[in-house]
Amino acid sequence: MNHLAAWAFALAHYEKPGVAEALLSRQDEEGLDVVLHLFALYAQEARGIVLDPTALQEADALMRDWREQVVKPLRAVRRAMKKKPAPGAGGESEAARQLVKNAELRAEQAELESLCNWLERRIRA
Repeated sequence: MNHLAAWAFALAHYEKPGVAEALLSRQDEEGLDVVLHLFALYAQEARGIVLDPTALQEADALMRDWREQVVKPLRAVRRAMKKKPAPGAGGESEAARQLVKNAELRAEQAELESLCNWLERRIRA
């Protein structure tokens, strides 16, 4: 399963009108893992693989530590920097926030790659 194709699919779906807002709302209110959600959608729509509740729980468990220890802290830092930029920092504060944002996106890409590899192994088993 090609993680780059999965990422392109996820971005295209995420950019559809209203999708980002809905997913981010569910992320904040329900704890939805947006990457896992988009991965399951990719598996179904692009590969014809429906992940049943057991498979979704397995995938969620696989990524839980990464999400909790890497993705969420990066997201929290990025959001904090957006709300309260460094006093008087000018453009450097925004540049630093962009670096954190890029790290968050790379962490989400790593999650998606892990999920693709997990599904590939699961299919072969």
